[in-house]
Amino acid sequence: MCSLVVSSAVANPATSRGWSVLALAYALTLASMAQVGVIAALTLDLAKALGLTAAQIGQGLALFSLPSALLAVPCGALVDRLGARRVLVWSGLAGALADALAVAGGNSSALYAALLLSGLAFTGISVAAPALLAAAYGGARQVRAMALWSTYAPAGFALGLVLGAPFAQTGHWVQPLALHGALLGILGLCALALPHLVQMAGLPDRAAAMRELALVLREPRVLRLALAVAVPSAISYGTSLVAPAWLARVHGASMAESATVVAAAKGVAMMLGGLAAGAVLARAGRRRVLFAGLAMAGALAQALLFWPGGSLALASAALFAWLLAFSGLGAVAMAQLPALAEAGAEAGGNRQGRVSGVIGQAISLLSFLAPAIYFGMSGWIGYVLLAGCGLAMAALALPEVAPREQS
Repeated sequence: MCSLVVSSAVANPATSRGWSVLALAYALTLASMAQVGVIAALTLDLAKALGLTAAQIGQGLALFSLPSALLAVPCGALVDRLGARRVLVWSGLAGALADALAVAGGNSSALYAALLLSGLAFTGISVAAPALLAAAYGGARQVRAMALWSTYAPAGFALGLVLGAPFAQTGHWVQPLALHGALLGILGLCALALPHLVQMAGLPDRAAAMRELALVLREPRVLRLALAVAVPSAISYGTSLVAPAWLARVHGASMAESATVVAAAKGVAMMLGGLAAGAVLARAGRRRVLFAGLAMAGALAQALLFWPGGSLALASAALFAWLLAFSGLGAVAMAQLPALAEAGAEAGGNRQGRVSGVIGQAISLLSFLAPAIYFGMSGWIGYVLLAGCGLAMAALALPEVAPREQS
């Protein structure tokens, strides 16, 4: 049977398409990721209302990462078969349904089921969105689009904090979940307006699809890229989880103040970092050198963030610097995805979804482990060593992409 064909390769609109595709794909990914921030902000309210401990709420949050950890790779194959638009629409609506389930159920079982369904929706969105952007744009536009999209995790977490924080410790936990569900549902319906970037010229049979997926999983450069993206993402996720309590404990700030610092730093730094990284990457030559420099800056920022001898102002500035460095790391790494997807296109057909799925699964696997690792440490040296070693590993793993592949 015929493989999938990317329609942009035929009509070649990628170099002239506007930014509406990026705006909607980014908004959907942010809104889906925001579920974690909403729940984190409402932890005490949910624990009291549902008869749980804060630790049990935290354990429930791990269910959000579970579907991606198990299903991101097959989801990537599904994106290649059905098209990114369909997956984005149904995933957005599934995320809205998850919030409705949590609100209507009003018990711990409903919350856990909602988090699992939210994680499934996030899997579809986080895999389909970069595949859509890789197909929708070309040249410098593609680099800028991938750079901005790569900032979704901290920015989405911050969006969730903004939605949930005003209702924290008020007992009104239903309202932010309802608002979040309405936002996801509206964005999911808006995704119907996305262009058809995949033409169905016949679906490959299951054996052929598995062979094509195996080709991607056997490519060292794809696996190295997955590691280069996933390790900084897990470090950032772990930092987000422990930073508010760390700042409150070490520098005497209240939880509300420290959470506000974290949310503000994330929102501003990730947007600025993503835009700046896109502009730099469009002209950059040796991306591995740029990535290594950002990794060193990120390691230094992590040391200053967790250093107990500093001040709250220094820690806040270090958090901002870390997020800028992380946004650059994600941008550089994700800018390699289109080239690697195209490099083996003759062997594996349309591969954006599958390559994106491998990366998404690596991110989710490490992010699934991050809470246990970060909450299991108490000393600042452990945080710093973990970040330093992880960022060095990511810098070594990032694959080289030749200038002709970048173009």
